[in-house]
Amino acid sequence: MEVPWLVLLLMSLQMFTPNTSATLVTSCESCHGEASCLESRERGDSFTRFSCACRDGFVGDGLSCYDRNLCNNSPCCERGYRWSPDLGCVDVDECSQQSSPCPAHQICSNRPGSYECLQPSSNSRAGVFQGALRLVNGGSSCSGRVEIFHSGQWGTVCDDIWDNINAQVVCRQVGCGRVISATSSAHFGQGTGPIWLDDVRCTGNEPQLSECQHRGFGIHNCNHGEDAGVVCEELPVQLTCGRDKLQVGLDLNSTQSFGLDPFSGHFAARNCSRFRVHGDVVWYEVEARAGACGNIATINGTHAIFGNNLFLYSANNESFLHPTRFPFSCSYPLETDISLNVAVRPTLEWERGISGTGVKATASMSLFLDSSYNDTYPAGQVTLPVGSPLYVGVSVEEMDSNLAVVLENCFATHTSNPEDPVRYPLIENRCSTDRRQVSVVQSGSSLQARFTALLFLLGEEYREIYLHCSLSLCDQRRSNCVPVCQSRKLRSVSNSAALKPITTGPIVWTK
Repeated sequence: MEVPWLVLLLMSLQMFTPNTSATLVTSCESCHGEASCLESRERGDSFTRFSCACRDGFVGDGLSCYDRNLCNNSPCCERGYRWSPDLGCVDVDECSQQSSPCPAHQICSNRPGSYECLQPSSNSRAGVFQGALRLVNGGSSCSGRVEIFHSGQWGTVCDDIWDNINAQVVCRQVGCGRVISATSSAHFGQGTGPIWLDDVRCTGNEPQLSECQHRGFGIHNCNHGEDAGVVCEELPVQLTCGRDKLQVGLDLNSTQSFGLDPFSGHFAARNCSRFRVHGDVVWYEVEARAGACGNIATINGTHAIFGNNLFLYSANNESFLHPTRFPFSCSYPLETDISLNVAVRPTLEWERGISGTGVKATASMSLFLDSSYNDTYPAGQVTLPVGSPLYVGVSVEEMDSNLAVVLENCFATHTSNPEDPVRYPLIENRCSTDRRQVSVVQSGSSLQARFTALLFLLGEEYREIYLHCSLSLCDQRRSNCVPVCQSRKLRSVSNSAALKPITTGPIVWTK
């Protein structure tokens, strides 16, 4: 595929040598005062390329230059940065040190020149949620020691009865392909902290490792010399950082061999799914601007970075499986004295379900931590990553145990008003509107109902959302109250008593 010259002009390209480095820029005005502006033109090109390189005796990327002799003999870097003879002042990643600077129950998040300790329940920046996985020390995003996040801490998995079936659940959860090997005996090095899981037994269909059978979190007879790991296939993904668009390319045959539908993708905003097919590659496109399709924009002083996620679904479009996530970002050199008008991310207080009272019964709705539906989120601020599952439970207080609550219609809005005309349906006529993104777990069998829905942007804005459900009570002595959803349009039975709609929220996005 031929890359336009404007793409090359704006891509972040740094070329390091032992004594100097150069950075491609849009004009010589971007260079530091102690840098030289280099001009070059390839044969046949009709334009000139500019790059910044520090002069002799100075070191840096050309946008910043440091006096090598002066800085070697006396401190030149601010607190939070370290001196490098080849690169100049380099940010210190405090979070990667052997001993974390944060308390054990908090998460360390690196910042330029500093770090931040975040609470797990309100960690909108780190995007870590209960049951999340990461692969450590493997050299790639698809291999390494398996670590799982629980109770605010990362911990390891014991290799007792660890096999390829367990590893396949891990590979799918972290967005990788088929299992190459399930490693044992701390093949990728010994971890630290708690050993969360032991005797893990998966069927292979679980969306998360935490949903497989195990002895219980923290219950084990292992040491870190038995830490489990995986090696998974990596799906080749191409990225083009254009002047106006970010493009993610998926090889058609490879994507299908991974069991994924290459045409099912969308970005953080679910309605953003524009793609084109060029040869054997499916290209998804998003505008290179803050907020477009959920783009996140950050500025580090020299570059503007746009990031997003591409979500891709299983080729089995009738199954409720978590989509595979492909994070990507593009870095652009900033022009002189330019900045981006990026809105501050809002974080709002989260409250437990607001109760609504019907004629003869009281109903409440709550958000639960995981698919066990045992523990609700605590009061206070709660943020959830785009693409994570919402575990929603409804309970009705009613003395007659022969009655069962039925989920009639559930939808999301940006306001707490269930009469808001702008709504996004999740359940209609007792059935899921999209089986890939909404799963009715329990309805019509007791005075409790449950469903799971994937959290995506409603439109393209990171605004809080509210969930609303209209319910009915069904007499199990007279009929079968469990809905049968062979089609998406089913009429409600007439022997149910309607209840007042109930609402929960707001739910706050994390980016």
